[in-house]
Amino acid sequence: MNKNNIELRHLRYFLAVAEELNFGRAAERLNITQPSLSRQIQNLEKELSIILFERNQRQIKLTVPGQIFLTEVEQILLRFDQGIRIAKRANRGEIGQLIVGFQGSSVYDIIPMSIKVFRDRFPEVEIIMKPMETSEQVIAIAENNLDVGFVIPPITDANLKVEILLQEPLVLALPENHPLAAQSEIPITALANEPLILASSDRGCGLHEQIFDIYQRVGLRPNIVCAAKEMQVMLGFVAAGIGISLLPSHVKNFQRSGVVYRVLTPDAPIAGLGIAWKSENLIPVLSTFLEIVRYLANTPSFYPDSDRK
Repeated sequence: MNKNNIELRHLRYFLAVAEELNFGRAAERLNITQPSLSRQIQNLEKELSIILFERNQRQIKLTVPGQIFLTEVEQILLRFDQGIRIAKRANRGEIGQLIVGFQGSSVYDIIPMSIKVFRDRFPEVEIIMKPMETSEQVIAIAENNLDVGFVIPPITDANLKVEILLQEPLVLALPENHPLAAQSEIPITALANEPLILASSDRGCGLHEQIFDIYQRVGLRPNIVCAAKEMQVMLGFVAAGIGISLLPSHVKNFQRSGVVYRVLTPDAPIAGLGIAWKSENLIPVLSTFLEIVRYLANTPSFYPDSDRK
């Protein structure tokens, strides 16, 4: 037997004999014949140039070198078995690291809940949260600096896989003393020439693009007076009477003095929350995370006022 051909099974043969101190019982435990086991141990001793066992007609016992070799073999096999268990856990997405991006201004409950549920189930996975605008997430995912991101659609990068998690109507945010505030439902065409506070451009992504599409579909050109990234800032401008704004309906969770919300008609446009990743980088820990996010996204109690995909 060439030293390069010594395999783990030979170490397991030795361990079984060392623990049983009986070739018959060890062979039965290993499910091989006794002569085959004896031959394997003899070949191992020959290759190592070490007598591992003292043998006589009544018993066998370990030599001193054999006892030392046994300690090392036990450690080798223990580490090997641990390695297998760790690799299997990594393959199931139970250990590792996950870098998650999210829009800092988002108030969607599914984001913190997804992180909480995942951490509760897989505490040995390190999750790193990075607040980023949607466009920044798209770049970071493409450059492999982010594993997955909660984004505001649409996403135009064909290299990314995007799933819509939540769809909800846009609502009109008005100053409370605005003439249109007297109506409960307002047609989009009534917004012609109204000063518009717009979400900041996110380079081909997100709410900015959606609102432009909404205006174009009804033949209007938006009268943009200012833009902001944060919803709270946008609502502050609305409250000050600077203009109106179109925002996802969950903005109603912000109780802002001086602002009222009204339904848009006839067909309320749809805004959404999505999750994006690079399909070629679908590592096991990410697959496990996506399963949890999808489950929560399909839990009706999360968004009773929204239309899930």
